[in-house]
Amino acid sequence: MIVTSETGRLDSAAHHDGVVVVLSWHGRRDTLACVESLLADPEPATVLVVDNGSFDGVLEEVAERWPEVQTLQTGTNLGFAGGMNRGIHWALDRGARFITVLNNDTIVPVGTIGRLQRVAAGRRAVSPEVLYRDRPDELWFGGSSLDDRLMFPFHTPTEALEPPVDGLRVTRLLAGCCITASARVWHDVGLFDERFFLNFEDSEWGLRARRAGVELVVDCTVGILHAVSASFVREAAYLSTFYFVRNGLLFNRLGGGTVRSRLGFLRHKASLVITASVRSGQPKRAARHAVMAAWAVASHLLRRYGPAPRMLHRLASGWRT
Repeated sequence: MIVTSETGRLDSAAHHDGVVVVLSWHGRRDTLACVESLLADPEPATVLVVDNGSFDGVLEEVAERWPEVQTLQTGTNLGFAGGMNRGIHWALDRGARFITVLNNDTIVPVGTIGRLQRVAAGRRAVSPEVLYRDRPDELWFGGSSLDDRLMFPFHTPTEALEPPVDGLRVTRLLAGCCITASARVWHDVGLFDERFFLNFEDSEWGLRARRAGVELVVDCTVGILHAVSASFVREAAYLSTFYFVRNGLLFNRLGGGTVRSRLGFLRHKASLVITASVRSGQPKRAARHAVMAAWAVASHLLRRYGPAPRMLHRLASGWRT
C-alpha cells in the first residue's frame, strides 16, 4: 500500500514553469542542503520532496522550515525509478510545464533550474555539467557515450568531450542525478522503467527519448555539485553489484544488445569489481561480489526485477567489511 501525504499549496506554482522533484532515502542532511540551495534562487521553481519510505523526519523538517515546499511520502522504498515516478506523476497531475528530477545529494547554484527549463523548451531533455561536491573543480559528468559493442553506457572522459556549441553539448545519454524535460516530453517518452529499481534507469530513459526524437544535451553554462554515490556505502556497496549487473543485462537487452554483448558486459564488470578486489588482496570481498553478480545473472534470466531479494539484503548486512 502506498501512503502519500502532501503539504503546502500549489496555487503559487501558477507563477512558475516547473517542478523540481527531490528524492530522499535516509539522506535527511543532504536533502535539507539541496532544498536550501534551490530556494536560494530569487525565483525558485516549485520544489517537491519525496521521501522514499525512510520516515527519518525529513518531510516534517522540510514542512516546518519551508512551508512553501511540497512533500510526498511513498510509504516504502520504491527505488530511484519508482520514487521519482511518483514525483513526476504528482507534477504532471498539477499541470507543471517542466519537470526536473534531482538527486538529494546535490547542491544547485542560483539560476540553474531556470536556465535548464529554457533549454528544455521544445523537444529537448537536458542535464547540467556535474562536478564533485568535495572537489568542485573536477568534472564528474559532461556527457555520456555508449559502447555499442557491449551496449554499455559510460561517462565520456573529459579529454574526449566535444566542445559545446552555444553552451550546449549533444550527448547520447543524460545524468540521472539531474534531468530537465518538458511535460510533453515526459508524456511522450514515458517515465522511468521501474523494473530497474535503481541503476541504468536514466540511461534506458535516454534511449527511449532519442528514439522518440528528443534531443539530449548537456548545458555547459551551468553546473551542479554532486556527492556521487553517497548511498552506496558499507553493505550497500555489495548490493550495488547486484543492481549493476542485473540492470546492465536488462539495459543491454532493451537496447538491442546480443548474447555476445551481454557476455562482454559481464567480463567488463568482473574486471571492474571482482578482479580488482583479488588484486588488492581482498579475496573475501571478491567472493562476495561474485555471489551478488551470480544472483544478478540468475534474476535476469528468470526476469525477476525490481528491488533486490530480502535474502541479499540479509547477506549484505552481514558483510560490512
